[in-house]
Amino acid sequence: MTPRAATLNDVGMLARLHAQAWQESYPGLLPASEIAAHGFEKRVQVWTWIITQGIGRVMLIDDLGFAHFGPQREDVFRDQGYVEELFSMYLIRAGYGLGRDLLVAAFGPAGRPFTACVIKGNSRASAFYEKSGGSLLLTRAEKVGETTITDCVYGWTKPPFT
Repeated sequence: MTPRAATLNDVGMLARLHAQAWQESYPGLLPASEIAAHGFEKRVQVWTWIITQGIGRVMLIDDLGFAHFGPQREDVFRDQGYVEELFSMYLIRAGYGLGRDLLVAAFGPAGRPFTACVIKGNSRASAFYEKSGGSLLLTRAEKVGETTITDCVYGWTKPPFT
């Protein structure tokens, strides 16, 4: 199960994986109504736009998970030298254990410092980021729809798992 670059033909799979991962990951962290609001149809629109616009690198392990890397969106982190961002990374339960391969593939050959966010309380994701070499940079309030959450922002100054 080797990660590969996603294409426009993969939009349906990306949307299904994204929606399913939210259903598996966020009960107790987000209201059920918020999880439902980010379902398959919405994800198809989002992934179609991402792929057609060529926004970042999207790596996919068929039917198990994906990671999406791209240019840093936040000035505060770019000013600190974090030039890239892991926009999202999700594995459905059947794909647990493949995160390392997916993150390394998505990181790509550029090898530049990056950030990633995780919802506070998602201890599995936080532990994975810490094991991969990420350092907690800060926590902050964020909105997901109408829900206020605490985001934990991690930073890597060297390639993950080194």
